[in-house]
Amino acid sequence: MKKSLISAALCLSLASMTLSAKDFTGFSHPESVYGKKEVVFVSNVGEKLEPLAKDKDGFISKLDKEGNVIVKDFIKNLDAPKGMNSIGDTLYVVDIDKIKGFNMNDGQEVLNIDVKGAIFLNAIEVLDNKTLLVSDTGTGIIHKVDVVNKKYETFVKIDSKFGGPNGLLIDQKNNRVITVGYDPMGKEKGSIVAIDLKTKKISLLSKPLGALDGIVVAKNGDLLVSDWGENLKGVVYRIDLKGNITKLDLEAIGGPADMFSDGKNLWIPAMVDNKIIKIDLP
Repeated sequence: MKKSLISAALCLSLASMTLSAKDFTGFSHPESVYGKKEVVFVSNVGEKLEPLAKDKDGFISKLDKEGNVIVKDFIKNLDAPKGMNSIGDTLYVVDIDKIKGFNMNDGQEVLNIDVKGAIFLNAIEVLDNKTLLVSDTGTGIIHKVDVVNKKYETFVKIDSKFGGPNGLLIDQKNNRVITVGYDPMGKEKGSIVAIDLKTKKISLLSKPLGALDGIVVAKNGDLLVSDWGENLKGVVYRIDLKGNITKLDLEAIGGPADMFSDGKNLWIPAMVDNKIIKIDLP
């Protein structure tokens, strides 16, 4: 009897998790989600899943906090926009080999930095009120970018054995930036590594896991990391402070990319499925 009650409770719990998930469709290969105040931005690579195509059909959508589209093509004529972040009223986005800035209120471009030698600019984290860290999955470089003086330099280069740096997360408490690895060639599995912001020493936080993309923090401080998985059956891992790795109980996701947490919800762009998945932040 006790076993039956436990099983019933478990089924109820899983059902509740499924019901709390919301899908938002109508996007064009969404790669990244970023929210601030009452709005949420979604970067769309474009009509085709071609993240390096300079075809000017990429755009950024503007949503409200409930996931309703305010303006589908709020910022247009981009190539293949990916990671986003902001300082003040400026929304920064990477677009293959460029770092661009736009006014968050009217979408007007205010910054355009051409990063020489860049291949696959991917994620952005804010280091301070004028400095960004930007990953390049193709070269293995994490750039340090001064948006005021429009200058950049190499912060660190990640060994290819960890996978190219994809998602980024600033860990202020431990004075480090955490990145997850993704091999663009699809040959090797990426790992989670941490880089000390002062010494630039690299520490391995996980074994090779897969085609890792986004990284955010769970409510209790655990890491949540998205993985494209095998045969486009993507998953989200949970890594606790002891390094134990589990999977969130979600249906397979087609291309879980650069996730975003607003402190209450986890927003997952399903790049292949052309939708955004919103769940309660675990």
